[in-house]
Amino acid sequence: MKAARWAPLSGVVYVALWIAAFMVAGDEEKDSDSEILAWYGDSGNRNKEIVSIFLILAASLFFVWFVAVLRGRLARSEGGAGTHTAVAFGAGLVAAGLWMVAGVFFMAISFSAGDDDFVLDPNTYRVINNMGYVIWISGTAIAALLVFATALSSLKGQIVPKWIAWLSFVVGATMLVSVFFVPFLIWLGWMLVVSIVLIWKPAGSAATGATATG
Repeated sequence: MKAARWAPLSGVVYVALWIAAFMVAGDEEKDSDSEILAWYGDSGNRNKEIVSIFLILAASLFFVWFVAVLRGRLARSEGGAGTHTAVAFGAGLVAAGLWMVAGVFFMAISFSAGDDDFVLDPNTYRVINNMGYVIWISGTAIAALLVFATALSSLKGQIVPKWIAWLSFVVGATMLVSVFFVPFLIWLGWMLVVSIVLIWKPAGSAATGATATG
């Protein structure tokens, strides 16, 4: 079996790495000044955040690979690199970049705290963390374009089953309000399902009837 058949597995790895990053970073409350200072005063906590950024970096690499695979499938479906292909590919690259930048903001305090001259102001943490969160949700919202483009192309072609295509519109709509955490988890679920479908369906099956008769 050709290695290209398993290329969409990169999407599954992407999901696994993001879940691992969440698990490593943890979700401990850091609301009050004392909680913030105590948390970053623990080198173990700081190391966990630094590890998580490398997991996010690895996830971003696999996501770019997946986006390239998806681009090929969409191009075959459109009979060439059309609008849906361009939108999905561009949105995927922009989202990957934003998620990576957000990760850097999230771990900036942990990285800086290792410097003996660094003195943490809790408000500095709040500003940097909020900036990272805004960048992160921006990446998720832009990734919705990838979902919509895939859905629209699938309604005409055979990239994913029609029921997944229609469900993708709901997924994309939730991602547009990604100020909440749940839409990102929904996005990861969508990625997992689509990746498995692309593995299951050979690349040649994505061609549309229009392409076949063109």
